Amino acid sequence: MQTSDTQTIENSKQRKSSSTTKLSGESERYKALINSSAIGAWEYFPDTESLWCNDVYFSMLGRDIKDYNISGGNNLKEVFIDLLHPEDREAATKSFDEYLHSPQGSHESYFRMKHSDGSWVWIWSRGSLFHNENSGFGAIGTHVDITKHKKAEEAIQRERILLRTLIDNLPDTIYVKDTKARKIIANRADVDCIGCELEEDVLGKTDLDLFNNDIGLRGYEDDMSILKTGEAIMNREEYFLDKAGNKRWLQTTKIPVRDERGKIIRLLGIGHDITLRKQSDEVLKKLNEDLRLQSEELSKQADDLKALNRQLEKQKGQEMEKAIAQGKFEIASEFLHDIGNAMVGLGSHLTRINRVVDQNNIGNIKSLTVFLKTHQTAIATAIGAQKAAALISVTEGIELTQSDNTAEINKSINELLNIITHIQEILNIQRQLVRGHKGAHERKLVNLENIIYDCRSMLFASIDKKGIQFNVNVQPGTYTIKGDHTKLMQVILNILKNSIEAISPDAKEKNINIKMHITGSVLELTITDNGQGFDAKTADLFFVRGFTTKKNGTGLGLYNCRTIIESHTGSFEIKSDGPGFGATSTIRFSI
Repeated sequence: MQTSDTQTIENSKQRKSSSTTKLSGESERYKALINSSAIGAWEYFPDTESLWCNDVYFSMLGRDIKDYNISGGNNLKEVFIDLLHPEDREAATKSFDEYLHSPQGSHESYFRMKHSDGSWVWIWSRGSLFHNENSGFGAIGTHVDITKHKKAEEAIQRERILLRTLIDNLPDTIYVKDTKARKIIANRADVDCIGCELEEDVLGKTDLDLFNNDIGLRGYEDDMSILKTGEAIMNREEYFLDKAGNKRWLQTTKIPVRDERGKIIRLLGIGHDITLRKQSDEVLKKLNEDLRLQSEELSKQADDLKALNRQLEKQKGQEMEKAIAQGKFEIASEFLHDIGNAMVGLGSHLTRINRVVDQNNIGNIKSLTVFLKTHQTAIATAIGAQKAAALISVTEGIELTQSDNTAEINKSINELLNIITHIQEILNIQRQLVRGHKGAHERKLVNLENIIYDCRSMLFASIDKKGIQFNVNVQPGTYTIKGDHTKLMQVILNILKNSIEAISPDAKEKNINIKMHITGSVLELTITDNGQGFDAKTADLFFVRGFTTKKNGTGLGLYNCRTIIESHTGSFEIKSDGPGFGATSTIRFSI
């Protein structure tokens, strides 16, 4: 019996030794597995308040396991608690203590531990209890470095906050809907547009739920069509009603959002309030219509003026031919009288045009410009600073253009009225000549500078229509001679008309330059153009009576011009460097 008991005890010792050896072998394999996975491992012994840790536990903190005592007791503070971040220490230790006293499943916590370089490493700690022969239980677990994940999460969270802050402070409505067309995100502008107070009031609802009218039906049908077909809606202009029931306009864009497999999972919508633009468009439309009507009226007056001019030219030609054919000064006198009456009629039409121009309501455009500038901040909030600035710029441009056009028309009318005055003066002179044709014509002081500018005014329409640059360069001095004002003007007009006709409409550069100066006792006037020019043979024939290069010319123009200049004790010549090099006319008077 005694031998049997002794044998039983020995067998029991052998079994325990075998079990211990087996557990020891399994523990070594476990530790080897943990080390090879680059995961920090730890084992807690509550009876000695000690913590065993593997190499990775320390290396992920930039530390060496050799610098720590992990074989003795009571090292928990050194290898764990002292390495915890001050802000995480209390929560981490309390969480672990609570788990030890009331274990439920496995323990899991997140905290920061100090790296040897002074930085902080985020740790994901997991552990479980197990039976310990000495203390009755122990705890074993792992540490995983999740610093990169934490930083990524923090970055994502910051981006979410920034994105949310951004969309909530944008004036445009921004929203996201699920595959049932229910809102899952709505920014502040969208909530206000719907007429609600909080985002929670619109989440989970479709447009049918939010708008009990055709607006809701239209929006819902659009949403479902996009979610079904994947075809986006871009920049569609559509109206809605605000809280007060006022009609407003949105420029809406809705696009489908797809996952990595191309499946539609969301709908993103953006709406830009264009109410002010719509209202501005209506104002501009009305303004353009007013301007069109005024332009048509001015065009009609211009047509009347052209018709009158044609009638005047026709009448002039007919009367002159009649006067020459009959050779009677009485007919010429009647012709001059008729021209005088025509000038009165022309002046009347010009006065009428002037009244129409004065009625041009430029004040409306100026008022619109002032209105837009006054409300620029509100407009910029609605449509954007760049668009608001562009709208004001366009309106100012219209105002400036209309003002310039009005000023140009007024200038032209005044010039025409001045021309009529000069023509009437010429008519008075010619009437005197007709009445006293048997007597000698008395010459008076004539200012050649005034004649030049009068001729330019009379030919302004032809010069402007052809786009000719007309330059006058008169040196300081007194350009007064005794002569016949009418005949001298006839000479200058004839030369200028020849220069205008000699310049091709297709020429890149079109110039007529007039220079006048006094050298000693000689007054010299030159008129230069960059027209067709002529050869030397043609130049010799210019002053031959009856010679002309014009299809319908009489050959009397330049011949008469030289005769008039020579009668004023002067000289007249025309030169050219050849075809294509223009011409220069030179007149000299002795003073």
